[in-house]
Amino acid sequence: MRREQVSAIINLLEPSDALQPLTAVRPVGMLPFGGRYRLVDFQLSSVINAGIQNVMVTVPRSGRSVADHLRSGRDWSLNTIRGGLFLSPYNDLKLVAPEKKAALLHHYYDNSIQFLKCSQSEYSVVMSTRNVGNIDLKALLRYHEERNSPVTAVDKRVDPASLIPENTILQLTAKGEATAVVPMSKAKISPKTKQVAKSMAIYLMSTVDLIELLQSANQRGDMISLEELMRQAVIQHNANAFEYTGFQANIHDTNSYFAANMAVLDEANFRALFYSSRRIYTKVKNEIPTFFATGSQCRDSLCGTGGYIEGQLDHSVIFRDVLINRDSQVKNAIIMQGARIGAGCKLENVIIDKDAVIGPNLVLKGTSTTPLVISKGQHVFQQAEVAVHD
Repeated sequence: MRREQVSAIINLLEPSDALQPLTAVRPVGMLPFGGRYRLVDFQLSSVINAGIQNVMVTVPRSGRSVADHLRSGRDWSLNTIRGGLFLSPYNDLKLVAPEKKAALLHHYYDNSIQFLKCSQSEYSVVMSTRNVGNIDLKALLRYHEERNSPVTAVDKRVDPASLIPENTILQLTAKGEATAVVPMSKAKISPKTKQVAKSMAIYLMSTVDLIELLQSANQRGDMISLEELMRQAVIQHNANAFEYTGFQANIHDTNSYFAANMAVLDEANFRALFYSSRRIYTKVKNEIPTFFATGSQCRDSLCGTGGYIEGQLDHSVIFRDVLINRDSQVKNAIIMQGARIGAGCKLENVIIDKDAVIGPNLVLKGTSTTPLVISKGQHVFQQAEVAVHD
């Protein structure tokens, strides 16, 4: 792939209500994943592994965590003289004076259009961050160039029984072309169907066509998401369906986020995601490895750097700089950066957000399908402050 052949737009303006309170102060793409990564790292890594050097990230209203994580883009080799990383600010119509609101409607996509024009790229790929995967964008481009449809959509073939109404799928013709992207709840699937094309919300098309699509939306005054515009393009033109065969997880609510982290504890999934020929990059922090004190136990878990473990870990994902005190038992848990777990605690099926503090001798227990969530920075010192699931 030539250096400026493809540009990328990574869309962080995604629905997040079903992921509360984890997304109260961060967008979906900034959710921690796998012990040291953020969801956006997987899209950025796919972009860099394909040699793409023009990348725009659409920043939501809660953009502080985005700027803190991405910075200049150096950790993804995007701090270049030509091209590089561009952040597109969020335009909130609620904060705009009524007399200026109508004019803004017709300029909503101006930043994206300007980025695409300056990139001078032949093709553009639009990606969401709620799908975890390690996709080969070079193969996607080759697939697109070998076919006639102006749009190529990426999918993962799965058993329809594994999907929920919130998931979206590609409707495919007998020739394998996608005619629409529809919610699972509205899809007409035969009981005999063994596989459906689950959408990964990744679309590739000509940059000229994408600019025309955005300009048309501006002229109509449509203030809809970029992903919705891409779905309309699939309906308008039909699309090539590129099948992704690696590990994939869709993050659409708290339960799916918990399940996706637990899934990477399976060695086959872990190797498929992180040990392919395409490396996953993230923000670098030079820290010492996690220290395991005498008497501590760790089984089937991922641990980030800089932590201190005295208790017992079982099938859990532990992020950086986590302290787990003596006699604590942690099972099926996600514990994010900077969290502190007191002595004698019993944690099972829980998500402990960043910088939370759990007092000693507490029992925090959720279920495998409904994990208990402790919010970012929350301090819990009494049993009455948390709900326990039997």
